[in-house]
Amino acid sequence: MDEIDRKLITLLQANGKKTLQELSEEIGKPKTTLAARIKKLENDGVIIGYKAVVNPFALGYKLLAFVLVSVRRGAAPKEAKPLQLEVAEKVLAECNGEGGLPYVEEAYVITGPYDLLFKVWSRDVKQLSTFLVTYLASNPDIQRTETLIVLEIVDDWRRRVMPPATTG
Repeated sequence: MDEIDRKLITLLQANGKKTLQELSEEIGKPKTTLAARIKKLENDGVIIGYKAVVNPFALGYKLLAFVLVSVRRGAAPKEAKPLQLEVAEKVLAECNGEGGLPYVEEAYVITGPYDLLFKVWSRDVKQLSTFLVTYLASNPDIQRTETLIVLEIVDDWRRRVMPPATTG
């Protein structure tokens, strides 16, 4: 990855709707060159997609929380998927903002005293409470949870541009 690729990545993160003409004018390279580079970045998995970035508050989600989850410990067969991954995938599949459950935007298997971290958007405290007290508590694989409610968002990925790492 060279300086041109890094500029392309930065510009497309800031505005994925930029035309090849606009990119060409900003970077100073022909459109055909940039189109080929973008295609290569996509094929290499550097650019993984394009989508509209929406404001969760405008969609009716008023509460953001991070939920830490501990799952039960137990020996699983070697060929089985780790329990943490199974629990996370189930929660992601079932919590899509419909059916009274909130929207789980992100899920991570983590280190430390907890096994999972969920980023959860809910319409209100009642919906978050249902998720915690009814949904998660009814899962026999979940031992305990800790919930952190966000009071104010200082910055998030929707507003940020990730700088490409440079090699030594």
